Amino acid sequence: MKTIKFLFLTLFILCFCFTTQAQEKVEETKKKSGFFVRVNGGYGFEGIDAVQGQDLTATSATNIYGSSAPGLNLGIGVGYMFNKFVGIDLGVYYTFGKEKFTEVVQEDLPLGLVGGSTEFTVLEASIFQKYTNRTTQLRITPALIVRGGDGKIAPYARVGLVIPVAGKTSTTVDGTLTTSEIPTNIGGIPIPGFDSGVSLVGTVDAEAETSGSFSVGFDASLGLDYRITNTISIFGEVNMTALTIRSKETNVSKYDGVYSLQGSPLSLEDLADGINTAADLANVIPGVNFGDFSYDALGLYENIDEVPASENQIIYVDELNSETNNPAYNSAFDEDQAMDELVRRENFSSIGINIGLKFNF
Repeated sequence: MKTIKFLFLTLFILCFCFTTQAQEKVEETKKKSGFFVRVNGGYGFEGIDAVQGQDLTATSATNIYGSSAPGLNLGIGVGYMFNKFVGIDLGVYYTFGKEKFTEVVQEDLPLGLVGGSTEFTVLEASIFQKYTNRTTQLRITPALIVRGGDGKIAPYARVGLVIPVAGKTSTTVDGTLTTSEIPTNIGGIPIPGFDSGVSLVGTVDAEAETSGSFSVGFDASLGLDYRITNTISIFGEVNMTALTIRSKETNVSKYDGVYSLQGSPLSLEDLADGINTAADLANVIPGVNFGDFSYDALGLYENIDEVPASENQIIYVDELNSETNNPAYNSAFDEDQAMDELVRRENFSSIGINIGLKFNF
């Protein structure tokens, strides 16, 4: 951040110095108005800090500050100078955000082993998840240009709006799961085939995409234009963008889960069959009523087709209540419908540098 502030200050000083020299020593070009086209590229660094997520462990939760915007940007623009001082500009940019990482570590989480009317035990699970986020955006930037004259070297300022018209944030999730020891009996009835020391382990590889609602931000640049000929010039600028985008929805596009029993050659299906056999025997005891068990009840999905709609799609809303599809607020929650979650705003603010060519007509 100190480097960016230094660049701003240096460029500001140079602008004033070059303005005086250019107007006094360099003969002005004949053309003081007209159309121009520019092409440029640059890189954006983190701008205004905002909470981006959390690092969670078993003993602490820490906010992650930053911006989703930093990365490469390529642009093209067209504009018109009404005179040598004032003009308008319409830019189109495509940004390639750099990867952002978040890690979540959760330990001793309760994990129900049997559904139905009676739960005979709860496993303890340890989960590690690594999230990798990358954002791409197509933006338009209508702006007003103010130049320090039409000399060979001229400072300029461009101030306007930034409007994302397309884009997405892609998220990949790499996770691991390890549970405590699986019980060897249900209601005092041994689970066939299972001795002590068996635990459940798994890995998950998932991908999701988050889209945003219509948003408008602020964009400003301060730069120097060096005219090589009457028709071609090069320029360099420092750019600042202030932009937040309201999330619209998230959709899971990939889910691959691989699970096994550590300490046993048997499969998860064998575990389910053994639990159901023991449950059937235990159900003859008065007052005991264990439901049928499937390991899917643990949320261990092997592919995207098994994931219920409530876990592969999130709709972001302003309020959660009994009318929204969220189990914390609606007793009639439907897992076959998208989950409703409170809306969030992603920070895409940045401070960056651009260089490019401009063609004057």
